[in-house]
Amino acid sequence: MIFFIVSVVIALSVAGAFFMNLQSISTSATVGSKTLSEQLKTDITVINDPDIIPYNSSGGVYTFYVKNTGKEDLSAAYVSVLIDGVLITDGNITRTVIEGDNVWRMGDVLKINTTASLASGSHRIRVIADNGIEDEFEFKK
Repeated sequence: MIFFIVSVVIALSVAGAFFMNLQSISTSATVGSKTLSEQLKTDITVINDPDIIPYNSSGGVYTFYVKNTGKEDLSAAYVSVLIDGVLITDGNITRTVIEGDNVWRMGDVLKINTTASLASGSHRIRVIADNGIEDEFEFKK
């Protein structure tokens, strides 16, 4: 009788451990699939002319236009910009959704003004959305 009770207790504890691990894996898979689904529905495209980038020489401000070509709404406040691999800090960037609010909806264009000192020649901008989707664009100064 004692061996039977001990074996039932051990079996229940093993089953409980398996259940907890399975629940953890299931939760992780659900969160991961939701993130992947959002990324697959997200796309952005820099739509500037690579030969003519709007530039304000008095302030060193370059203007870039990025279109939300995906199906997900994005937050304009969390868009990151790198020029030639260097992160443009928040103090040197302004983000404005043209004819919109802070939500960057499908089909909307985001106007990005960046303050940077660049040498003449070819450069590369990388715009990264809050969920990691990005677009690169080569331009000339």
